[in-house]
Order: sequence, then structure tokens, then C-alpha cells
Amino acid sequence: MKHTLTLALALGLTGMALNVLANPPRSLRDPFVSRLPASAPLAASAAAAVPATPPRLRALVLNGAQSLANLDGNVVATGERVAGYKVVRIDARGVLLTHAGSEHLLTMQDKDTQ
Repeated sequence: MKHTLTLALALGLTGMALNVLANPPRSLRDPFVSRLPASAPLAASAAAAVPATPPRLRALVLNGAQSLANLDGNVVATGERVAGYKVVRIDARGVLLTHAGSEHLLTMQDKDTQ
């Protein structure tokens, strides 16, 4: 009986290991690490391709100088660029973006109406 239980346990563990190897778990992305290049300068052609409306604010993570914002699915920090807009400030009021000399304040109150 003891050997049968050990054999059944070994076979069960082997089956689970084979399942993990056949279906590796998806790696999770750290939401605090940006996938965007840090403050890359805009080329003239990229500036012309900037959309007429700023990106949509999805969420805020407030943590002082390390605050983050989710803009159209991109997690960004102050100083980074998204869709041709530069993130100037992230605070409790919202996210301040600039582009071509104009400022756009995205707020959580505007979140559902954008």
C-alpha cells in the first residue's frame, strides 16, 4: 500500500510537471516599469502624426515623485512621452501633458466622459 501511494504521488507530480512544461505560465509585466523609451526626442514626422486629442487617462498611482499614470494602456511617469505628448506632472489633480506649446490636464472626473 505504501509503495502504491508513493508511485501514485510520483506519477501525479510528474504529470503536473509535464503540464507546466507544455503550458508555461505567462510572465506578468511589472506595472511600475515603463515600456516606453525615456524622453526620446520627437522627429518632425512624428510630431505631425500626433492625434488631435490627448490620450485617455485610465488610472493613477500616486506616490510623490514616483507617481504613475495609465494613459491608453501605457504606464508612464513624469518626464516620459506617450502618443507625442510629454507628461509634465502627475498628482491628485490629474495628469498634465504638453504638446506643441499647449497644455492638457487629464483628470479622473473626465475619465468616464473621454
